[in-house]
Amino acid sequence: MNSPAYFTRWRTIYQTANPLPGAPLDAVSRWMLITRACVFNMTLFSGLVGVMLAAQLGAGVVAPFDAVLVVVGLLLAHAGNNMVNDYFDTLHGVDTADYPRANYAPHPLMHGLISKPGLIAAIFACYLADLMIAGWFAQKIGVVIWYFVLVGFAISVLYVAKPLRLKSLGLGEIGIFFVWGPLMVGGAFWALAGSVATEAQLQQAMLVSVPYGLTVMAVVMGKHMDKHDDDARKRIHTLPVLLGLRGAAWLTQLLIWVFFPICFWLALPADAPLVGGGGHPFMALALLALPRAMLCTRMLGRPVPATPQEAFRLAFVAMPDNLKEGRTPDDPPDEYPIWPLWYVAWAFHFVKLGGLLFTLGLVLDTLWQRGALPF
Repeated sequence: MNSPAYFTRWRTIYQTANPLPGAPLDAVSRWMLITRACVFNMTLFSGLVGVMLAAQLGAGVVAPFDAVLVVVGLLLAHAGNNMVNDYFDTLHGVDTADYPRANYAPHPLMHGLISKPGLIAAIFACYLADLMIAGWFAQKIGVVIWYFVLVGFAISVLYVAKPLRLKSLGLGEIGIFFVWGPLMVGGAFWALAGSVATEAQLQQAMLVSVPYGLTVMAVVMGKHMDKHDDDARKRIHTLPVLLGLRGAAWLTQLLIWVFFPICFWLALPADAPLVGGGGHPFMALALLALPRAMLCTRMLGRPVPATPQEAFRLAFVAMPDNLKEGRTPDDPPDEYPIWPLWYVAWAFHFVKLGGLLFTLGLVLDTLWQRGALPF
């Protein structure tokens, strides 16, 4: 089979978290489903933000090999985290045939993508590779990097594993904020710049991560809103279960809106009157995501549509291109991937643009501070 056919399969999985209907599962497709690669872009953005902040410290600080290694390490950690979630949620009886996780996308264990021993081996392989990468940086910049690795690992596992199961205590969403914000960005920054950076610069890097970390938290809030009724029935006390759907919608909308004033402050000069600023002028680019934020927060305030056809019509603008091909909002398919997800789809729709502009702004800011732009 020619390569475009493979690319079409992979693109479908990346965009919809589901395989191309009728297409065989090649090895790459299978592992994309097992690791839930459809959401890796959130980790990619976190890694790139850390890389850019390290690069701003001056020439020679960031070696290209090390930068790639950092991002790969974060992606492996995300893959391991996703597999850990599926393993423990199956072990604890959360993921069942009637639970949303098994309905909106193939489940590694329940749909036979991999055996339980195989999943455990894959988890260990990801974390072992991460330990080796952390060891590489530890011998270059010292043991501080281990703090980022071990705290991130602890939150990742205890998110679903006993004795804490943070997700069931209403702490999982906050843990996600810390992992995808300060821990990933701060860890990437320190891995690359720890030999020359000061503690104040590390704190600045972690501060820059806050708005993006909040948007990732919004995605998880949306996911847990979609699972609200099932989680309440199983006594999984996520924040949406504790707050109720209306309270959770308000919080998720707030997380998206807070993104903008923080980005605006980060774009102000450090000596700006009254409020100071972050000194990253090109981060104002993130403000271009305001129209999408208006759309997504409005949809987050709506109840879940009664039918997949109504959802398709309302969410047509947010649908992946391959699902919209040859269709109009008033010509929905009988069924399609992603449904019955609703809230998370809108939160993720915002993060895809907001995260991209946030990262692109920091890339331009880095080039400008390094004198690589013609102005």
